[in-house]
Amino acid sequence: MKTILLTTAALAVASGAASAQDHDVEYTALGRHIRVDPALTAQLADTQEGLTQDVAFLLRARQSGQIDPNTLTLGGFFKGAYFHETTDTAGKFPILNRFPDQHGSGEENSDFVINAAGLTFTGAVGDWLTGFVHTEYSEVTFTRDQNQFQTREYYAVLGNLDVFGGYLAYGRKTIDFGEQFGYNPFTHSINQHFFWALADEPVLELGYIADTWRVSATAATGERMLRTGYSTDRDGGLGTNFALKAERRFDLGDDRALRVSASYLHDTIYNNNFTAHTVQAVDRFSPPNAPLPPLVYIEYRTGLWDIAAEYTTPRYDFAVEYTRSADVWSATGFDTDTGAAFDGNRHLDALTVMGRYRTELLGHDTDLSAIFSHTTLGPDNTEFDEAFQHVLGLEMHLTPQLDLGVEYVFNDGFQPFVGIQDVSLSGVQSNVGIVGIKARF
Repeated sequence: MKTILLTTAALAVASGAASAQDHDVEYTALGRHIRVDPALTAQLADTQEGLTQDVAFLLRARQSGQIDPNTLTLGGFFKGAYFHETTDTAGKFPILNRFPDQHGSGEENSDFVINAAGLTFTGAVGDWLTGFVHTEYSEVTFTRDQNQFQTREYYAVLGNLDVFGGYLAYGRKTIDFGEQFGYNPFTHSINQHFFWALADEPVLELGYIADTWRVSATAATGERMLRTGYSTDRDGGLGTNFALKAERRFDLGDDRALRVSASYLHDTIYNNNFTAHTVQAVDRFSPPNAPLPPLVYIEYRTGLWDIAAEYTTPRYDFAVEYTRSADVWSATGFDTDTGAAFDGNRHLDALTVMGRYRTELLGHDTDLSAIFSHTTLGPDNTEFDEAFQHVLGLEMHLTPQLDLGVEYVFNDGFQPFVGIQDVSLSGVQSNVGIVGIKARF
């Protein structure tokens, strides 16, 4: 399977290089109505940046002429990396965006991982309707409960910014909550890993986009989402769970800008103490992808709020994001055996601070990045009190279709979501080196 996908990635790069287009040109190698656009794919298939910005990006791309009416833009992407990890505690590898059982039982591990490889389809019908479908293969999935081949997103957007800033979007998509981003090539920040909300059942998003600001409201069902979202009323219909967001950009001159946002998500997976990763595990109330059931089950609505700011310039960028639960996470706030509240309970939160510097290396545009992430999980002086993850990254943009990335990741604290009270060790430290590529057409 890896050989097939690597060959596919190589063909994608070659195809992209042959058909990359200037957006002023009406025809491509595939004809007037079927197109390829590596820049479009880079934005829509990116798992590090722009996750909650896709609807605004699509409508602005239509307004600018990057996406023409009555066209279908095909995209392909591949993201894979070689990991070499060491830990000071055998079998404990805390790095985010991989799962605890994917590392082995020793103190050292090496592996090549396909994070994602797949196809995107962006369709434009007339001046008002835009659709997007994202399919992918990934080796970072929950075995038994999830297929390695998935349709991660499919949604339609009704809107035309040339006429009116309002829009309506419907389908399976990332919830417009927070920013959940990272400047580095591969590894999720703590904020992104914990709080990136991705729907399973279709959601309805209503929003308004202006030149320097935008707002949105998203209505979701009560069922557990693929990521983060979940309501205490699982059978509740559209609107049982919801998210709100407001964003404002300040243009400061000389291509400098400050963008700030504030978001709220009404209910989440942090609303109970049975820490199951999938809806299938929730239904069976047992492993795999879940711990043994707590002796005392505790559940209450636990929402999230998020604030973020990003300062951008032609040479460097700086960003900060803070996410906090509206209540104590019951999985770390109460003893799973007795139901008794712990002393010194603290709300779940995460802070990510990051910077990026643009330069040139060996004749190629290159981004240098540094990311600091910290989370408070539970009471102080417990094995599940807090954790850190810091990343140094380098990403060389070799062609419009191919990037080379290198990362160093340091983790302090091992606190998996599943069975967090039973398996956590706060003193674990690990070091990870990553080299990989991102390809697209």
